[in-house]
Amino acid sequence: MHLDWSEPTQRTSLLILAGGRASRLGGVRKALLQVGKKPILERIIDQLGPLASERLALVHDSDLPPVEGLELAVDAREYAGPMPALANGLPAASGDVCLLVAGDMPFVSRAVFSEMLRIQATEHAAVVVPFVDGHMESMHAVFERTTLLAAIEAAQQHGEERLFKVFESLQARLVSEHELRAIDPELHTLFNVNSPEDLERAEQIAALDQPIPTTRSTPE
Repeated sequence: MHLDWSEPTQRTSLLILAGGRASRLGGVRKALLQVGKKPILERIIDQLGPLASERLALVHDSDLPPVEGLELAVDAREYAGPMPALANGLPAASGDVCLLVAGDMPFVSRAVFSEMLRIQATEHAAVVVPFVDGHMESMHAVFERTTLLAAIEAAQQHGEERLFKVFESLQARLVSEHELRAIDPELHTLFNVNSPEDLERAEQIAALDQPIPTTRSTPE
């Protein structure tokens, strides 16, 4: 049996963090790197776009090739980090619930995010985020937009700029490795490209031509 929770009842916003420095990759914009002959940004939109009512790239400048259906939320503070980017981008979004993903994740899974959206809706969680190897994968999350924005603003008033700390303050619903592997056995959804070695590995994964999960398979 296939379960694909792909029609959320609330308005949703896809937020792609695409303003990183990428110092280990020569300062390139990682979201535009080609993996499997397609920019990572387009791969993300192909997977997660169908789950969202709107799509926003959180960037430090507007020098990004236009992508159909993608709007930009520009933060004038270059490379300030995820928290300032979200503080700037969340007011520009209109979704009740947001899907957050880093712009260097070429294998994000629609099935995984569908499950995270289901968890958020059924458990009324402020934040849903994977928890693997003892830490949160903060750049791969689902959350209530206004709740997180208020928590970020409060945290920044106290000098806190670590997103996982804000998630902790909201008692995030942690998605275990076991739950994730039931959908994406290799955890490719969490793979990100930070170095030339990562990019080489991404090409190897893409060359296997293994489809990224878009539905969750469960036993009959």
